[in-house]
Amino acid sequence: MLPTSPRIRTILITLIDAVLIVSASAALVVLLGGGTRFSVAGIRVSLRAAGNVLMVAGGFAALRVLVGGRRRLLPGIPPADRTRIEAERLRFANPERATGAVWLCALATLLGSLVWIVPHLADLRQVPDPGDPLFSAWRLARVAHQLATDPAHLLDGNIFYPLPLTLTYSDATLLEALVGAPFILSGADALLVANALTLVAFPACGLAFFYAAWRLTADPRAALIGGLVGAWYPFHAEHYSHLELQWVMFVPLAIAAALRLMAAPNWTTGLAFGAAVAAQWLASMYVGVMLMSFLLPFMAVAALAWRVRPSWRLAGALAAAAAVLLPAVIGVGVPYMKSREARGERGPGEVRDGSATPQDYAATHIRMSTYTWHSRFRNSAERELYPGTAPLGLAAVGLAPPLTGAAVATIVAGALTFDWSLGFNGLTYDDIYKRSVVHRGMRVPARFSVVVGAALALLGAFGARRLLRLGRSPAVRSAICAALALAVLFDLRFDARLQPYRSTIPSIYARVTPDMVLAEFPRMHDTDYMYFSTRHQARLLGGYSGFVPSNPELDAAIDAFPAPPGLAALKRLGATHVTYNCGFERRERSCAWMFEQLDANPALALVASERWEGKELRLYRYR
Repeated sequence: MLPTSPRIRTILITLIDAVLIVSASAALVVLLGGGTRFSVAGIRVSLRAAGNVLMVAGGFAALRVLVGGRRRLLPGIPPADRTRIEAERLRFANPERATGAVWLCALATLLGSLVWIVPHLADLRQVPDPGDPLFSAWRLARVAHQLATDPAHLLDGNIFYPLPLTLTYSDATLLEALVGAPFILSGADALLVANALTLVAFPACGLAFFYAAWRLTADPRAALIGGLVGAWYPFHAEHYSHLELQWVMFVPLAIAAALRLMAAPNWTTGLAFGAAVAAQWLASMYVGVMLMSFLLPFMAVAALAWRVRPSWRLAGALAAAAAVLLPAVIGVGVPYMKSREARGERGPGEVRDGSATPQDYAATHIRMSTYTWHSRFRNSAERELYPGTAPLGLAAVGLAPPLTGAAVATIVAGALTFDWSLGFNGLTYDDIYKRSVVHRGMRVPARFSVVVGAALALLGAFGARRLLRLGRSPAVRSAICAALALAVLFDLRFDARLQPYRSTIPSIYARVTPDMVLAEFPRMHDTDYMYFSTRHQARLLGGYSGFVPSNPELDAAIDAFPAPPGLAALKRLGATHVTYNCGFERRERSCAWMFEQLDANPALALVASERWEGKELRLYRYR
């Protein structure tokens, strides 16, 4: 029996429409080659064949006709307010100038974006782990060295000798390197520069999200909340060791610039949009690809909502954007394509391991202090994606209609990005993987969650604006803003779990010159040796990166070291010098035995010996 209450009937029709839209969309995706499997309450659901999904969609379509007749789609949702949508477009076409209130809220955002990194600011030599922070220091120093000595081979690293273009074996972090180069070339420690650039990202992200949220909401208090969510979104805590994944401040700037371009297309808005996307690409190619993937549906939906018509002005603006973006993409992309044969592509197994599941969005990272009580027994590395309670709550409020065109675009593009973060566990990523060589180079689709976080931060700003409007006086609205800011800061607080790193680089490396090739021992300390090489830039047989090339002959030589066959094999591979550092040796007896073996080998001559952090370090050369 159908409900007689008009209100209940409207709600029922709206729910039927929602299920019909979702099931029809899923059927279309499956028909186009997508599909997924997932579990709900222990029940395994498979969306691999379109037939069953079409049957569900057909059933709900029939039910819709029976219950709803000719009533418009989604009757429970108010129709689009053209006045509101047009006002938003005009706001981007004619952006208002910042007032005192805007500057005050921007200052509050800046200060709030520093709160949880104060311990690290107090000691820049600390690291969250002795791995990727040292790797970042090496990347910055190597690019600075190449800029000063051989800019034509900018992406030639000194690891994995004799392979070229080894900086392309991971994200080259070119923008960060360009910012840090003046300091490193002036003698600053590369690790301090890398840590400083990591920490700069927090206030930079806060201010970037503040700016985008202010343009979207026209409310500086709501923008303050959006800025704090953007600065402290948990992705930052999870990837605190990864410099390039902290530099995502150009994501919100590109979103705001895209809207500005469509509202007022001309060559200046085109250049601004292209510069924002290019900057994100140069800061992190990973995030750059994800941003461009997000912007395609985002701009399409926004253009439909704003009724943007094709015009020569729009074409000129897009051409101006391309004039900035394409040189950056090609300039960096070509060396990566040249090294592709050596690196290969990410296989389906690797990508599947890096694909999130919906359950991963409930997994919290250990650095999230508010959620230390959570069990992490089933968590997977790089897939601890819980957005935080405050961002989810604010975004939920922001989802409520009436919605602006930009809000709808953010929702649609954010939903697609969420699906892409699921990788092979989602509906559409496997098809993208098959068709896009760029996406086949990405190991961890779950990192799309950083763009999901950007969408949540901006939707959270819309939600904050709605809550702030509940206040009937400026004082009450200020109190609501303060309460929301404190809630966000408390919810997203994190402990970087810092540890001290070694205070000096061994002075013995002053005897090492860039023309040497080092085989360094003990093994399993490649990031340390790479960091030490920022002082001498000699080439290294080993190394660490996102991709580590297979070299069975080197592996066999390392296994045989320090026996004569092992040392002879290292020389055949190009080594001119050998180091052994007892500071990395746990057993004193092993170190003494090792030096006996090396001293007894007639193929080696001792160059120098020193005590470093209380342990002996020796440098040998091949005769």
